[in-house]
Amino acid sequence: MQVTSIGGACIDRSYRVAGTAVRGSSNPATRALPLFGGVARNVSENLARLGTASALLTVVGKDTLGEALLDELRAAGVNVDLAKTIEGSSDEYAAILERGELALGAADMRAIESLTVGDLDRRWETITGSEWLFVDCNVSAGVLQACLARRSIARYKLAVDAVSEPKAKRLPARLDPIDVLFINEGEASAYLGEDGGAPPEELAGGLLSRGARSVVLTGGDRGMICGDATALVHIPAAPAKRVCATGAGDALVAGTLWRLMAGDGLHDAARAGAELAALTLQTDRSVRADLSPELLDRQTAARSL
Repeated sequence: MQVTSIGGACIDRSYRVAGTAVRGSSNPATRALPLFGGVARNVSENLARLGTASALLTVVGKDTLGEALLDELRAAGVNVDLAKTIEGSSDEYAAILERGELALGAADMRAIESLTVGDLDRRWETITGSEWLFVDCNVSAGVLQACLARRSIARYKLAVDAVSEPKAKRLPARLDPIDVLFINEGEASAYLGEDGGAPPEELAGGLLSRGARSVVLTGGDRGMICGDATALVHIPAAPAKRVCATGAGDALVAGTLWRLMAGDGLHDAARAGAELAALTLQTDRSVRADLSPELLDRQTAARSL
């Protein structure tokens, strides 16, 4: 049983501001060493470390960093044979962190945006044989639409992550092929054309009315609303001593998919995702290097005592 992830893989650069960030001014900050990130990349590595067969279709440059990114994924157990390499640089993401939370992010994702439907076609045999296909909205609207359109003729179930408020607008008007949509409140508001003041239950209902089969709507410290048209429930955020928020949302996706593949219902699977997000918040890496099924099971068991 395999999960194939399609989407961003990039060089993460982060800067931790001392105190409160001042807009429009230079802020003293501490620079962290560059790490590898990207939504689909992070999801694929988390899944591999949890013992799931994981493959990644992404685009990297024919450069030293691109090669190192793929080598690190191979070492973690991810199948990167689907990856496409191009002339030029790999994608990059820069995060300005304030007290461990993202204050501002800037992403140059031109490499993954060059992925085409033809690239999907050349890898279709592997993609269509997956139990789950995970796609992030870093890909072009055309590639995203192709993955949705082929859901009805393929064996995979489909999970999609909105990534950001601007990229959430790449989602089509109808979401019927999506089995699980991962999206935060700001992204949902941007997609639905809301002014940002709608309650989360209303936002989740709006996404379900567009056809999504189920929704995981995250609200940071307020937890998440998840479910389908029959039942929406609130799941609290798992407490964590925050070191860095980068990668926590991707961990939630991976933990949820991991438990869905094990046969859990969405609510229980999302609770496991919340625990993995909490574990990731406690490290300065986008994926915990010590992640294992045993670590996540211990975390979940300790929380239930």
